[in-house]
Amino acid sequence: MRSGPGRARRLMVLALLSGLSATGCQRPGPPISATRVAEIPDVNTPGSYMDVLALAQDGSRVATGERGGVIRAWTAGGGQGVSVGAYRQGITDLAFSPDGSLLATIGRHRESTLRLWQDDRAGNWKETAAIPIGRCLFLRFDAAGALLGVACERDVMVLEVATRRMAASLTNPHAEPLTAFDLSADGRRAVTGGHDGGVTVWELAGSAPVRTFAVRRPRRKYAPPKGVEIDTAWAVAAALSPDGKRAAVATIEGSLFVWDLDTGAELLADVDNDATGPPPGGLRFTADGHLLAPTGDRAGMRLIDVARKQSQLVTSRGKPFHAIAVADDATRYAVLTSTLGARQLTYTVDVWRIHLPAPAAPR
Repeated sequence: MRSGPGRARRLMVLALLSGLSATGCQRPGPPISATRVAEIPDVNTPGSYMDVLALAQDGSRVATGERGGVIRAWTAGGGQGVSVGAYRQGITDLAFSPDGSLLATIGRHRESTLRLWQDDRAGNWKETAAIPIGRCLFLRFDAAGALLGVACERDVMVLEVATRRMAASLTNPHAEPLTAFDLSADGRRAVTGGHDGGVTVWELAGSAPVRTFAVRRPRRKYAPPKGVEIDTAWAVAAALSPDGKRAAVATIEGSLFVWDLDTGAELLADVDNDATGPPPGGLRFTADGHLLAPTGDRAGMRLIDVARKQSQLVTSRGKPFHAIAVADDATRYAVLTSTLGARQLTYTVDVWRIHLPAPAAPR
């Protein structure tokens, strides 16, 4: 059999393709159904723009924030939203405490303030704290509602909710501002991503890094679309598993990565050449370690079995969404979509309940 440069090139291509398929998701599993349990139309002030929303753990409430500073709380049953506050700052994130009785909000620009709002059980929200914090981007409660993580461009603060005292402080280890953040359910670990493409997992006790990873090297097989320049990838969403032993990130180019924090091993590298980066908050682990993530077109969700590298589509596809909020147990999620009419956007929030399959019995 004749051998030469052509055969060598073919073998090299086959080996590369084999390696790519081994790291990404294999053939899809059967779809998972989801039921839309609420549709809340016209959630924005006419002419305003929205980027963020929050979902209560039980799916009963939604909070929305506008670039103009308006914050509203909505019941999933419908009706008019309750005005929580209106400040001259673009709202960058919102988060409900696990029991839904406390709402945390952050804004930037004119005020750059963290605010805490308490439900008075009469349908109103009372401001209980206003803390100047600078240019901050992400909020995350632990599972007990005792700690609140606040990630800013240059540092992370973990506050005791009851006392407002600092429980931990992390200095940005990345060469550029933070772009992704999550706090573990037990409040012991945090994960940060930086615009330089670095990812760091922290042990909050002692504020010490546990693991560092890099996602800066673009993994796509093809170049980005014309007019789009991505020389370095970076994390835009992050999640820690309930037991704190796995970390996941999604990058600006839509690639997903999962690592084992005990060994540092890469468990999944799912590269979609046509995907776009998901909104922050779009990643959550289920109780049995599966990863819930947006589809590459940001019009639906998929559940990934990390061990098998198998992806299942959640059958609730609709319009592409601007923002997403996923319940901590990954059984519910809310999406913010829009329609254009009369030269302005009208936003709608849809709340979905996922019918997750029963965990497989141990062998």
